[in-house]
Amino acid sequence: MISSKRIFGLAVMFSIICCLLAGRLVYLHLVAGPRLAIQSLGSRIQEVPVDVDRGEILDRNGVPLTNTAQHFSLAVFPTHIADVRRATAELAELTGFDAAKIAARIDRDGRPFKLKTDMDAMSARKVNARHIPGVMAVAEKVRYGYSSLAAHVVGYINAADNRGVSGIEGMYDDILRGGQPTYLVAVVDAGQQLIPGLGYKRLRLADGGGPSHVVLTIDSRTQKIVEKVMDENIVKGAVVVMRPGTGELLAMASRPGFDANNLGEYLGRGTAPLLNRAVAAYQPGSVFKLVVASAALEEGVVSPNDQFYDPGYIDINGLRFKGWDFEQGGRGKLSFAEAMAYSSNPVLIQVGTKLGAAKLIDYADRLGFGHKTKLEFDGEADGNLPTPDSVYPGDLANLAIGQGTLEATPLQIACMVATIVNDGVAVDPYIVSRLTAADGTIVKSFPASRGHRVLSRRTAGQLRTMMQAVTRVGTGQEAYVEGFGSAGKTGTAETGRSGPAGRSVNHAWFAGYAPLDNPRYVVVVFVEDGMSGGDVAAPIFREITARILAGG
Repeated sequence: MISSKRIFGLAVMFSIICCLLAGRLVYLHLVAGPRLAIQSLGSRIQEVPVDVDRGEILDRNGVPLTNTAQHFSLAVFPTHIADVRRATAELAELTGFDAAKIAARIDRDGRPFKLKTDMDAMSARKVNARHIPGVMAVAEKVRYGYSSLAAHVVGYINAADNRGVSGIEGMYDDILRGGQPTYLVAVVDAGQQLIPGLGYKRLRLADGGGPSHVVLTIDSRTQKIVEKVMDENIVKGAVVVMRPGTGELLAMASRPGFDANNLGEYLGRGTAPLLNRAVAAYQPGSVFKLVVASAALEEGVVSPNDQFYDPGYIDINGLRFKGWDFEQGGRGKLSFAEAMAYSSNPVLIQVGTKLGAAKLIDYADRLGFGHKTKLEFDGEADGNLPTPDSVYPGDLANLAIGQGTLEATPLQIACMVATIVNDGVAVDPYIVSRLTAADGTIVKSFPASRGHRVLSRRTAGQLRTMMQAVTRVGTGQEAYVEGFGSAGKTGTAETGRSGPAGRSVNHAWFAGYAPLDNPRYVVVVFVEDGMSGGDVAAPIFREITARILAGG
């Protein structure tokens, strides 16, 4: 009779064997399953990759900015083609491809391949209706639609390896990439012939993970408005629309634009269409006078009602700095608030000189000049803010009117205006709201920054009052939005270049906010070589802002 000890030992051994077998089954099914499935493809099926699984980039309301269109390609299985000459002739007739080139590709190594044809649905149906053995038209996602929005924000990928190169595609490549390709497969026999009745199937091997989606703060409706107005009015430039209280970027666009599906057409163009001008640095011109006013008011160097005299020019160390309206004569006696409204160079240079380089540069740094924002967007420039020890009297005069070596990005200008709107509290801009799984589950959220105080509430209020005067009686009257009100500052920045007629080439700026009551939008318009902030950038600001406020 078997002892109980021996029975117990056998039971233990049996249990261990069962556990090992169960563990092996779990490993084969969950861990090694996808890999083994892929390895088995080579022996049982022929496959052509027809889509790469990549997460979507969505606007704040879930509207996709990628994968918004589809086209059709031809999947070709050479070993299934009975008559190569007839098949290539038919394909040439239907697609316009050269029959000899198709035949050479078929004869190269006999492996299945894909012909990119960008066919429409009707042409694809015609191909499939012919029932050409070994040929099928298959639908594929077009990563970037034919009229895609926010090209510089979204960026682009290297289609060869599905890796992001620029914009959100590059910044969040690890999040967006990670899925398995979708294959068009044919189940074949030992002779590599299609098994009757099984046909061709689409197959995607799940890897248990897959890519995530990136949800932006961008509002596609606002972005559409911005891009439509830009296409009508701006050859080269940028527009930024920001929610001042939170730092959310509702729109960010650059011109000229590009089609990410055909990047080769844009490489080497003199207009630099791949450059995101919203985060590139330029001389800000008189928009920088807001910084001068901020520092002078905060330090008590000046008050809005202080009186000045503008003869049309000012001499600093033997150098004459003229007002932008010098040919019309000086404006004479005017208050500091009026000097801001009329963008008086002589008065602002006086105030900047009295303030001193160290104080002015310190406040410019506080307001975000000279360093990247916390957005840290792909390709974002630092701008340039000189050091106090490099600024001599003539340099300080130039700095006070936004000229010289000073450079800033449209995004930095938007952040400065937002600080003024927020009663002196600076918030960090952000463009990514959250990351989500394929089923919509939130993986990570990016809340708005709490902000930090840069200016006193009193100074910010005085600045807003002066900015309102700019659009009511000053240089920015073309930016006033009827029914809602708006405020801001014009800027015309000399580039040091001259046009064919010898006239100075200038960049045009308008930076402002709307509506006047409970401001909801900060809008910055930059027109490269636009000549006049008041005549060119201000009307564009008005058109964009009016359409946004009116709901489209």
